Amino acid sequence: MTIQLKSYLAGFLDADGSIMIQLKRRKDCKFLFRVRTIVVFYQDTSKLEELEIIHQALEAGYIYKRNDHISEIRIEGFTQVNKLLLMLKPYVRFKKDQVGLMLTALKVLKRKKYSLEDFLKVCELADSISQASYSSKNRKYDKNYVLTELKNHYLIPVTTGVS
Repeated sequence: MTIQLKSYLAGFLDADGSIMIQLKRRKDCKFLFRVRTIVVFYQDTSKLEELEIIHQALEAGYIYKRNDHISEIRIEGFTQVNKLLLMLKPYVRFKKDQVGLMLTALKVLKRKKYSLEDFLKVCELADSISQASYSSKNRKYDKNYVLTELKNHYLIPVTTGVS
């Protein structure tokens, strides 16, 4: 991929993109939640042809047409998101903090087996990414919610304060 295309994609991400860590409730997960890493580029569906060209250049993700006349290029998964963000990192300006936070989370997530402390750190990073975004201030599954659920399911040791 050329420097010009990387710069263009970084500008597109800065202006009309999102970087997200989603926590999805799942009974079959060790810590009750599945972690999803996602990068999305948004554009009016009238520009679908241009989005398809960008999608082909990315060689990752898929195009999703929403009901509100917005289309998205969605890149999901630890490996694809990591590869994309490492490539765009030198050129991103407005979302530089979110890129750094996501890359930190991906270092943990790519290990497959991680501790409860590592999982909670990823939840904290997800909250930080969300706080740095313009619109997603009220996430349902934030670190505090996850902590409450883990305690309710006895997955966090209870301390009594008695020695």
